[in-house]
Amino acid sequence: MAAAGGSGDGAAGEVRSRIAAHLSAAAGPRRRLHAGDGWLYLHDPRMPALAHGWKLHLSGRPEHLADLVDLVLPVLLRHRCDAKFAADAAVLGRLNSGLRGAAAVGKAVTVYPAPGGIEALAGELAEVLAGRPGPRVVSDRRLRADAPVYYRYGPFRVTDEDPDLVMTGPAGEAFPGLAGGAYRQPPWAADPFAARAARPEASTRVGDGRYRITAGITRSPNGHVYRAVELATGRAVVVKQARAFVAEDPSGTDARGRLRHERRVLAALDGVPGVPRLVDYFRHGEDEYLVSTARGPRDLRRDVLAAGPYHPAGGGADGRDWWALARGLLAVLDAVHARGVVVCDLKPANVVLDGPVGCSLVDFGVSSLAGDRPEGATRGYGLPGAGAARPADDYYALGATLHWAATGLDPVVIDPDPAVNRERTLACLAGALPSDSPATTPAAGPGTGPGTVADAVVAVVAGLLSPDAGERTSAAARLRRDTPLRPAGPSRRPAAVTGDLLAETVRHTLDRCVRMAHELVGAGPRGGQPRTLLSFYDGAAGLGLELLQHPDRPEVRAAAAALARWTAAHPALGRLGPGLYDGRAGVDLFLAHAARLLGTERPCAGGGAPGAGGALGEDLPADQVSGAAGIGTARLLLARAARADGRPQEAAQHLAVAAECARRLTDGRPTDPREDPGPATAALVEGFAHGRAGLAHFLLALPGGDPEAARRLVDGLAADVPRLAAAARAPGATRRYGSWCRGLAGIGSVLVQAARHYREPALLGRAAEAAAVCRALAPRMGMTGQCCGLAGVGELLADLASATGEERHWRAAEEVAGLILTRAGGPPGRPLLPGGDPGAESRAWAVGTPGVLGFLRRLHLRGGPRPGLLVPARSGDFDF
Repeated sequence: MAAAGGSGDGAAGEVRSRIAAHLSAAAGPRRRLHAGDGWLYLHDPRMPALAHGWKLHLSGRPEHLADLVDLVLPVLLRHRCDAKFAADAAVLGRLNSGLRGAAAVGKAVTVYPAPGGIEALAGELAEVLAGRPGPRVVSDRRLRADAPVYYRYGPFRVTDEDPDLVMTGPAGEAFPGLAGGAYRQPPWAADPFAARAARPEASTRVGDGRYRITAGITRSPNGHVYRAVELATGRAVVVKQARAFVAEDPSGTDARGRLRHERRVLAALDGVPGVPRLVDYFRHGEDEYLVSTARGPRDLRRDVLAAGPYHPAGGGADGRDWWALARGLLAVLDAVHARGVVVCDLKPANVVLDGPVGCSLVDFGVSSLAGDRPEGATRGYGLPGAGAARPADDYYALGATLHWAATGLDPVVIDPDPAVNRERTLACLAGALPSDSPATTPAAGPGTGPGTVADAVVAVVAGLLSPDAGERTSAAARLRRDTPLRPAGPSRRPAAVTGDLLAETVRHTLDRCVRMAHELVGAGPRGGQPRTLLSFYDGAAGLGLELLQHPDRPEVRAAAAALARWTAAHPALGRLGPGLYDGRAGVDLFLAHAARLLGTERPCAGGGAPGAGGALGEDLPADQVSGAAGIGTARLLLARAARADGRPQEAAQHLAVAAECARRLTDGRPTDPREDPGPATAALVEGFAHGRAGLAHFLLALPGGDPEAARRLVDGLAADVPRLAAAARAPGATRRYGSWCRGLAGIGSVLVQAARHYREPALLGRAAEAAAVCRALAPRMGMTGQCCGLAGVGELLADLASATGEERHWRAAEEVAGLILTRAGGPPGRPLLPGGDPGAESRAWAVGTPGVLGFLRRLHLRGGPRPGLLVPARSGDFDF
């Protein structure tokens, strides 16, 4: 079976050749076929240009893709429509894996019918596909129960992998366009199949009414997991769904196959303490469901996020004792292993808690039962390169899980060498633990031995994470017997970053950014590329703005110039929104600076979107990322550049738009974020990206603006710092309190700016208070980038150091750089930096390598500008 495996270029050629064969034999208008980003696009020259409308999705399994093409193409060629096809079985396997989200599953073919033509076309497709299997398309409605034909109203940009996030209706109504995990329909659209579409009835009862669902636990492309009540007995149970044909492995085993395997494992483990008992197994439609006893109200991953890490020196007032948890988990593993089962997917989300340290293991879908197991593991928690499953493999996962319990950090997974990842993981653990608490107290347990808490915990986790099975087994035995564990080798701590090491790191990271720029340019400005590829936050503009900070190297100048030309010619440029970080303002900023430094073509004075006259749109948000504060910030920077180049008329145009942005922010309209509060909200309302700090940053720098409004914002932020600092120090507080985007790092930098503006040392003191909290949070911040990561913390410390000239702030910034290198792969001076995906580097300024380079550059040079910000702090500003 091809299934999710890589069918490669041959399979891609097969699908394309079959489409081409149908086209060559078809009568009627000549249709154009082209490839891009894993899709084959078929364009009908008769199709009108449509922004959005009713479209169809045809679901299929990877091994059936070529046959699906043969069935549907004759139908498509009889109708006016555009279409796109998964380019090969491997592409469809990745879509159906669920790794790209539930909304991607099953979308083997997407059809864009001409207006008024969907009913006839869908009916014919359903006839030819009747009885064929395919995973459910959860974002759509199904046309009829016996055919894998689905429909929804959505964006119609056939060649755009980043469809418009907002669709606009005939009366100006806005509606989200991106597919989600459930069907949504805009108010202006009438369902063309309302009378005959197959719609499952909503119900809270499953299993022929035997179980009533009471709450959701997790939502997954593979199937959801629910809490429920068994109506006959009243006992609490967990109902786990497995969707048909989702996440098929090369053998053809899908989510249902893994659930059936879990049923067999639970039967083998019946009666084992710390393991759910099997209650029921049933089928509903094509999906299957497993019912087990409920073991507790929360899992370890959520528990640490909600209440903070477990206490390595003892249980504390809440009883959350790291040592008791470690031994409790090991006891459950021992009992499981005694029944011939290796868990193979032990991780924090699969540890269910009942009480401070009462624990159970759940989710045995890929466990080994007498040597039989489906494929599957969780990166960072599975033993690298493992062969046949052995009990000692679970000890590795136990070590990684205990690392999470002590830090709230996942293991480092960025380096190709597992040994490097292990050493960096242990260094992160050591950096996040208290370094001066004695570990000989009774609370720490008799197995800790002499030394410190950090020494004892690192010794346990290091032994469990050993690549040697014998060492892992010995470490588990020592933990089981309370035998003292002492670290082998030198103490593991985050790297110290000074002098030559920092210079080498900056050179290497700059080289990586140059390579990223050439990769973007080499791909060519194709329509199939997403608009985010151009933005400050995610794409070319952010990467380019950082490259422009290194103008002395010819190869960097050449890369930046090529990137600017590529950006200016990109077909998605005209479809960008107006924002600074996610839209046209950030791109124009990059192009304007490239023109000044490199002589590339300058953008038009008005920037194209919005125009020089200030056509900003009535529904423009207030924030820095997408809204008036960010656009105003960009216009002030563009005005400054135009004035320096002797273009006063252009500078005046930019200033006029900036003044209009300021008026929007001070005319009484709502300026708070358009986001509902949640567990990770942190200081969203006060923060830089979407909150008041971002507004203050712009208004402080606006010539002739509203000084009273700016002052009110600054005073409010200064007053907020103690409250936010206290919230950030609370157990379980989200680490986003330390971030640039919605935390104290961004707020603190604005307070540095305000202290310089008003020449008030008290504001600088508040900024230092914010920085102290960020430093305390930094060892447990998993991301390295600017937005929610360590580079944003480092930037605040660099701002403070530049403003005050105090060396202590530079030393603190060096500590943060050491933490970044500890989360990275590669040698210390040649880091491989993780991005938004911890297992891969990223060209995105916000979460990837360019943003980290910006911080390292400023640390190395002891100052310098921050791209996109108005007032760089300079040494000597505070002589009073």
